[in-house]
Amino acid sequence: MVEVAVVSTDSATAQRLAALITGHDFRVTTYTPDALPATLPALFIIAMPALSSPEEQVIERLRADETTANVPIVIASALPMNELQSVPYASDWTIAIVPEPVEATVLIETINFLLGQP
Repeated sequence: MVEVAVVSTDSATAQRLAALITGHDFRVTTYTPDALPATLPALFIIAMPALSSPEEQVIERLRADETTANVPIVIASALPMNELQSVPYASDWTIAIVPEPVEATVLIETINFLLGQP
């Protein structure tokens, strides 16, 4: 099973995103931005409600640390795509953006793509 960490300050959002992929060969755990997993998951799903949010700070911290810089991240957000694509890390090949409301098939396909799985 692939370890996936869902990060959100809103527990309902984290649970909703986790429920979309639970049972699809993913072991999903939810976290808040201030309590990330001690061991690295294969992939993070980060629900980003706004730029300059605690969730965005998590992305910046992950990318700034050499040990976590290449861990794939799926950003789930209702922000306009042009805003999301304007941040420095948006062009990183290990980051994908899925629009809210997130569809399960889109999220699963995005995760599989980032992990190089069929």
